[in-house]
Amino acid sequence: MNRLIIALSLTAGLAVTALSCARPLDWTDPMEPENNKDMVTVVFSVAGEERAKATGVSDASEVRIGRWAVFAFDQSIGWYRYATSLSGEDIPMNLVAGRSYSCYAIVNYSTSGTGAFQPEHVKTPSDLTEKVAYLGDNSVGNLLMFGADTIVPEAGESGTRSIRVQRIVSRINITRVAVDFSEAPALAAKTFTLKHIYITNAYRTTRFGDDFPASGLSGSRSAWYNSGGWHRGENGESSMDALLGGRNLNAVITQANPYTVTHTFYAFPNATKKANDNHSMERWTPRCTRIVLEATLDDDTVYYWVNVPEMERNHIYTADNVVIRGRGSNDPEIYDIDPGVLDVSFNIRDGWDGNDRELNL
Repeated sequence: MNRLIIALSLTAGLAVTALSCARPLDWTDPMEPENNKDMVTVVFSVAGEERAKATGVSDASEVRIGRWAVFAFDQSIGWYRYATSLSGEDIPMNLVAGRSYSCYAIVNYSTSGTGAFQPEHVKTPSDLTEKVAYLGDNSVGNLLMFGADTIVPEAGESGTRSIRVQRIVSRINITRVAVDFSEAPALAAKTFTLKHIYITNAYRTTRFGDDFPASGLSGSRSAWYNSGGWHRGENGESSMDALLGGRNLNAVITQANPYTVTHTFYAFPNATKKANDNHSMERWTPRCTRIVLEATLDDDTVYYWVNVPEMERNHIYTADNVVIRGRGSNDPEIYDIDPGVLDVSFNIRDGWDGNDRELNL
């Protein structure tokens, strides 16, 4: 299990030298409480719990805190302050005891590129919650996280409080691929080679504050990556490929020797429901994200896929036993195979530290 939190340590009257940049540096509003006798220093720090390690995935990579920022908005007078840390150090911030603050934490944000986040440009809470993040700004060791809570510092208080931050990506695992051609003797005589495993129909963006609902997903194909196949109709992007693809596996699988290497991918939430899924390539519409297995039967290239409907942030979706029983599709998106060709055991973990439940595919 893993629970990642931002811990708030409150110490009245403590003099702290910040390693961060606190806003406002040039604030002149008369409500500025900088010299208020009721000021307390709130120290924001990072804490986490250990969890069981999945094959091929490092705990340290998924909980790593690099650059991060904390914002505190006074709910009564509109005054606000932010502070940042470049490498996970504690962040001290002076706030007024007894006042109610809406606090936000943004972790591992990018400072360059399309998804760059600039704390100095934030004026309101909606500037944070509505900020659009881009999937390519994540990496295995640098996952974007967001959290919010309300705190009321009290004079003389000590100890900790917490704002829980969540990864804004979904995690997709596939742990075992087997073949069983006992009902397809013609295929049993062929060599089955698993060439690639990758994610298709990945939505490129999300918001820091919450996931896009299904009605908020763009119908433009350019809003998706690996739309209908690997780099299908688009240029590849290395940052996205690192999150979404396991390439050149070239693993020969027999009934006696399944493929048992765990592959982990990270994608943004996609709220498309199974009932609203679409496989047509003639007209692009929002559709389910898929795990695609590209394979060969001798020299015949075939495709199999597992749908991942109604994806949410900070959830883990695991195909832990995929059994192939027949020939796959000729296309990675167009549905032209018998559903009985593929058996899948699939479950959802409701958060990195949540409970497993079965998913009806």
